[in-house]
Amino acid sequence: MEQTTKIWQWCINNPVKVIVIIAVSVRLLIAILYGHITLYPDSEDYRALAERILSFNLAGYEGERPPGYPLLLCLSGLSGSITVILQLIMGVCTLVVAYKTLLLLNVEKRIALVVTLFGAVYLPSVFFEFAILTESFTLLVITLIFYVFFGIVGDKDSSSKSYLWLSLLCGYLVLIKMFYIYLAIILFIMLLLDNYRSLKIITRKYALILLIPLLVFLGWSYVNKLNTGLFVSSTFYGFNIAQNCVWFADNTTEEYKEIGDVYVRYRYESPKDKEIAMTIWEAYPELKARTGLSFPDLSKKMYDYSIATIKKNPGPYLEQVFISWRDFWKTSLYWEVYNFSVPESHVVIMYVCYAGRIILQLVKILFVLLIPYNIIVAIRRRRLTPEVIISLIILFASLLQAFATYGTNSRFSYPFEILMVTSVLLNGLQYYWYRIKRKTAS
Repeated sequence: MEQTTKIWQWCINNPVKVIVIIAVSVRLLIAILYGHITLYPDSEDYRALAERILSFNLAGYEGERPPGYPLLLCLSGLSGSITVILQLIMGVCTLVVAYKTLLLLNVEKRIALVVTLFGAVYLPSVFFEFAILTESFTLLVITLIFYVFFGIVGDKDSSSKSYLWLSLLCGYLVLIKMFYIYLAIILFIMLLLDNYRSLKIITRKYALILLIPLLVFLGWSYVNKLNTGLFVSSTFYGFNIAQNCVWFADNTTEEYKEIGDVYVRYRYESPKDKEIAMTIWEAYPELKARTGLSFPDLSKKMYDYSIATIKKNPGPYLEQVFISWRDFWKTSLYWEVYNFSVPESHVVIMYVCYAGRIILQLVKILFVLLIPYNIIVAIRRRRLTPEVIISLIILFASLLQAFATYGTNSRFSYPFEILMVTSVLLNGLQYYWYRIKRKTAS
């Protein structure tokens, strides 16, 4: 017992070392047992853009992906193994930043360590690090953004350097996924609400937060304009919103009847053997052959088709948006279960993953239930707390992605999971101290 106490005391005195040791040990174990680089259709798109960047040739690029993640692939020399190693390092760094963020929010050292260690052994996060996908990189950047942001909120006299760092991080996040331009805008608005003392501060510091993200967003959209003739952040936009039309694809206007008929026919072909949200991508080759359009032009046509179809089916569309919004709050596990280097280990790993996902799913449900409470408390007290900041930012993300697309929606929530846990923890600690205060008073 005394030995256990000494070990725990050492952990408390050396929290960062403990987090790094546990996180590295877990990742080494999975590397031995899994030892596989997981590739998805998205992975090839990122690699194709990375090859163009390395050859300094974006001419004719059809604008499917922004260059944030492909730049990481360039840094790794297009090596999948080096990319995974970099992502594993990112995973460890994310945990350290998450721990420091909890301390910044006045969470007691021992509690912050225990919560962070849960994140260190949460295996679905580790499997994301073995995939050639943006999620691990996005998670690190978002965690850094909120570490810097809460530092600014906690110190009203933060230097311009802090605002510059926040702007750079938000800018690179937009470079990874253009969807996140909304985050810079929301953070800017929240700083205005939290501290609107003078026009000088607003123009000199707060506006800086928007500057780099907007330049990145508009700059990449202009690159797409030069290559495709369309001023858009991604030429996937038409197909993405068309995914929300999957259940009423044929109930469209006469102008788009041919597209609707093709779309719905693929929906009914072997539906049990595929993810229904991806139906439009199965129909894509035929749609391209029938229209003779390039990918960007066909995406624009799909956007026009989607808007016309949604206008004709507002009720079914809102039902689909609700389904997409609901799916946002699910947990994700991206791996190839039958590609373990040690096949016998996959069953045990699977149960450990499911146990972790059940716990996280309960936290996510609690987070959703607490959103109205956090908003009401903030309005009553006229004060932006970390809980309401996190609640509003994630709520906006859940709604925006739901209106924009259907399919793999839980991937959108993965980079926010640390923040969800943080918010629920803060709510729990508030309730605990409230109970202590009441007992003391009585």
